[in-house]
Amino acid sequence: MKKLQSSAAAKACAILLLLISAFGAAMFGVRAVLAFQYVTEESWQSSAGYYDALERRRQELKKGIDLSYQVDELTWQIETGAAGPLAYADLEVFQEQAAQVKEHFARNNTWFRFRVVSSDGTEVLSTNLKEGEALSKVVREVQYYSFEPQAQVENGGPYDDGNGDASSKADGEKGAGAAQGGDVPQDKVWEWLGLPARLVLEYGVPEEVSLSVQDEFYHIWRTWELERTAFHEYLTGFVCMGALALAALIWVLWTSGHKSGEDGIVLTWQEKVFFDVYAAVLAAAGVFLLAAAIWAVEQVYWVHNNVWNLMSEDFEFYAGLGVMGAAGLLTGTAAAGTLLLRTLTVRVKAGVLAKTTLLCRVAAWMARTIHDFVRFLPFTWKVVLGFGVYVVLTFWLTMRGRYDGFFIMIDFFLQLVLLLFLAWWAYGYYRLRRGTKTIAGGDLEYQIDTKRMPYDLRLQAEDLNNISVGLAGAVDEKMKSERFKAELITNVSHDLKTPLTSIINYVNLLKSTGQSDPKAVEYIEVLDRKSQRLKKLTEDLVEASKASTGALSVVREKIGMGQLIDQAMGEWEEKLTDRKLTLVTTLPEGETWVYADGRHLWRVLDNLLSNCAKYAMEGTRVYLDLERGKGQVVLLVKNISREPLNVPAERLMERFVRGEESRSTEGSGLGLSIARSLTELQGGSFDLAVDGDLFKAIVTLPQAT
Repeated sequence: MKKLQSSAAAKACAILLLLISAFGAAMFGVRAVLAFQYVTEESWQSSAGYYDALERRRQELKKGIDLSYQVDELTWQIETGAAGPLAYADLEVFQEQAAQVKEHFARNNTWFRFRVVSSDGTEVLSTNLKEGEALSKVVREVQYYSFEPQAQVENGGPYDDGNGDASSKADGEKGAGAAQGGDVPQDKVWEWLGLPARLVLEYGVPEEVSLSVQDEFYHIWRTWELERTAFHEYLTGFVCMGALALAALIWVLWTSGHKSGEDGIVLTWQEKVFFDVYAAVLAAAGVFLLAAAIWAVEQVYWVHNNVWNLMSEDFEFYAGLGVMGAAGLLTGTAAAGTLLLRTLTVRVKAGVLAKTTLLCRVAAWMARTIHDFVRFLPFTWKVVLGFGVYVVLTFWLTMRGRYDGFFIMIDFFLQLVLLLFLAWWAYGYYRLRRGTKTIAGGDLEYQIDTKRMPYDLRLQAEDLNNISVGLAGAVDEKMKSERFKAELITNVSHDLKTPLTSIINYVNLLKSTGQSDPKAVEYIEVLDRKSQRLKKLTEDLVEASKASTGALSVVREKIGMGQLIDQAMGEWEEKLTDRKLTLVTTLPEGETWVYADGRHLWRVLDNLLSNCAKYAMEGTRVYLDLERGKGQVVLLVKNISREPLNVPAERLMERFVRGEESRSTEGSGLGLSIARSLTELQGGSFDLAVDGDLFKAIVTLPQAT
């Protein structure tokens, strides 16, 4: 048994069996969950898919009836001469659409049964029932829907001119009425045409359907029958595979920690990680996989409840893929749980659970610290007790020299004075320690009382009071700065972004209206340009705040700097040419590799070229020089400023500062600040140099080999 417990092949087989059985249990479980709704429903006509299909059929039938009415009205208008020039083409389209609806609702094409009657029940306009067949005898439940037919053709036929003689016009003076023109109520048109103005639709589906007609109702019934039949099979498979997975899990836990050729419990790399940290990572992964599995099951559930998916030829294939995906995610969750149980079992077997748990180690350290503190805390009492023992001992010795009682009394009083002094000094030290502990605990406003304290202790207490005041001021300034940053980001993201999005959307709507007034078009273009500029400013402000606080994630990797510059040239060459700027690059031979984050490095280069496009003098050159050496790569961007650079180089990298103070350009004053923050996040440096009108940006990054 010990050999079997330490066998690597047996462990591998158990783990493989565990994963396979967990996957099978998940498959059967997901199938059982999807089929459970069909088991709980009394009839297939109680399902949500059935009612959805029924509603779609009702809407389609109503549309067909509207088309039939439109055909009659348009025919009437053509006969009376009130129709438009395209009436014959419209009539053919309506007739073709009405014929398609009629064919779709033919008895041999659907199990949907219906009867369209007038609102008083005296006239049957349409039905797909057999002669003498009652709808209530055919379907399980009769549904009723009352509606007024709608027309989509222009109303130009006879109308009541106020004399109350519309019927005579409908018989012999239709042409005259048409000639007079005018709109009439739709129900009056139906009355002239001899059509009911309000109809009642009675419809339903038989309880028993068959293969003879394979419409959506047949597919709903077939799915309901199959899932009800297979539910118990799914449930049995889930229980069996789950029991097998549980047995494999017990075997894995029983064999964990044992290794062939090794005595005792063998710890692996998993046990070298703190248990609570390892458990948190696995729990997070398990929760993520479980949430993804629930989402996948939900998606498959809605696919199952869509009747049009059931009628698709690829339904089973894609539904099977969805079930397998959900089962795979659940298997991943089970695997994460198995890893957690395994390492817990090994730690318990080896007796190192507390030792390899970070919280336990922190708690043990705190317990030792508190023990030492408590041991040294009653210093005053120890001094008093020790001195008391000393006094007693001295007194006893003094009593031994009973021959000279005067000196004995003097010695006694001196010892008593010494006792009082030591007690006073000890009490002052206690107050000092208590104040130090309070300040160290976070109460920076606490002031140690220095009254009636020994000189040396009073000096120490005053220094601590001064330190607490300085720390409190520094903390207040830091908190004020952090609150300002947080409020700034919140105000930008909420107070600006939401209304700005609405402004942009409404500007886009105005652009799509096709304004004919040139002034209106010009105003819309101005609104569009300014709103986009404000959007860019908002985004730059948020990014600048994140970059300066280090909230952005950085993934440093090996990046080809030459290739990145080539991409930037392709992106900005046309824009710089439009500004009459010539881009000149000097690159070393071969590729130059840097160790940086590609997204952030691109933003740095993009901001520098954007700065050149905004502020460089037209007709000049923009130089991009790349140098490497001594483990570093240096990018130089140089241009001649259009306006005098009356701002120091260091101030140019501050937020909202531009090279020209008139603020007439489109810039936000954040580009260089963002570039510097992003460069520093990547482990590099960003510097500026200004020599007259020459502006030079220097980006230094670590070189990658």
